Amino acid sequence: MDTRPIDERDFVSELRKENHEKFFQFLEQYENYVAPIMRAKGYRCKDRIERTVLFTFGELTFSRSRWYKGKQCRIPVDEKLGLTKHVRYSQELMYQVVRLSQKVPYRKVPEIIEMMYGIFISKDTVNKAVQMTATLLEDREDYRFYEEEAAPEKISSPIIYVEGDGLFLKSQEKEKKHIEFSHFVIHTGSKEVGKDRYELQNKKEISSSNNRKSRERVLDYIYNHFEITKDTILITNSDGGKGYTPYVFKELAKALKIQHHEHFWDKYHVYKDIRLLTRGYSAELKASFFQAIQAHSKAQLKTCFDTLESLIDSEKEQERFEQYKSKFMKNFQYTKTAKLRDISPEGVGIMESQHRKITYRMKNRGMYWTSRGSEAMSQMLILDADELRELFFGEWRKEYEYYRNNSSSAGRADRVFKETSSVRTYKAYRSGKRRRRGH
Repeated sequence: MDTRPIDERDFVSELRKENHEKFFQFLEQYENYVAPIMRAKGYRCKDRIERTVLFTFGELTFSRSRWYKGKQCRIPVDEKLGLTKHVRYSQELMYQVVRLSQKVPYRKVPEIIEMMYGIFISKDTVNKAVQMTATLLEDREDYRFYEEEAAPEKISSPIIYVEGDGLFLKSQEKEKKHIEFSHFVIHTGSKEVGKDRYELQNKKEISSSNNRKSRERVLDYIYNHFEITKDTILITNSDGGKGYTPYVFKELAKALKIQHHEHFWDKYHVYKDIRLLTRGYSAELKASFFQAIQAHSKAQLKTCFDTLESLIDSEKEQERFEQYKSKFMKNFQYTKTAKLRDISPEGVGIMESQHRKITYRMKNRGMYWTSRGSEAMSQMLILDADELRELFFGEWRKEYEYYRNNSSSAGRADRVFKETSSVRTYKAYRSGKRRRRGH
């Protein structure tokens, strides 16, 4: 008796052959099923033509019928399989390629696909999948302004949190060395969902390679999804960089007509600046800075700066000192802790952890990006598996195709379809009614 262990790869190969046979049987059964339906609709079968497609279960060549009614042509099998014209990859395969590209560099994806499915794709295929996703994201954004659906039930929350941060990515484009990426997170607080595990409630992430566009989307999202009253509190948090200054968030509160706004200079960045400022000096001096911030004592902070200045012995160090001092004094009011403001600290300062998944994938590996590629990848990274699947296979695609085919222009679409609040807000942006200065 042969007691040698089986080679599982051979076993899987046999199973794949069986799957191929079942697939061809399914196609033939579907052709027989759909033929009388097509004839009843007035279509005539002209011929059968071959097509080769790479599925997750292998690369297969199969024939299918073309049906005509006048000049209109339909291929029911292609429609059933979700195949578009001139594309040789299935939607499911492209979806899984994109899912992998969220986690690993493009060059690694073909290796994983080969190991998992025994099929071969190139790095160019991965690029095509990402570009397809970029197009879907653009279509989904465009579709949002054509929806006939009633506006969703608005979220009622006493506090709305908004945090923002950005990063510079290395650019492949000759005209610019870097791409400035913008990322905002909107939520209604943090809730404990397990032992020492918290989850942000009603979380929405917005990203773009254009800071102004991101801010417009933030305003649009809050305006259309939140119930805002005279008692609503807007809590914002950032590192204070360009595009994330207190003024930017004050303008957001003003546009939303929120009277109570609390802005924080992000604690992580405050403490990081203190550590950089006091590097090379005593631990006691560093602790004094921390204590001054925690007590929110401007007098104590000035004393710390005076002490540090007395220890400086170079012009370069003096210049660096002045920059930090100016920054801290200018933004001191925003260092007041949540506890001193009678605000729960649980929902404040979440940006760094939310931002990490993007910086790790897009920046920390020394990668280079195009503007469109960075836009697509950043938005892909903030989608979970269900959201990404909805982007690829959701009913919105059929509805959007209908809107696009039946509207020769945006103007005509506006006349045909009922405007939602999103459409009105979008028009307000375009007409400049909500235009805000960039800072």
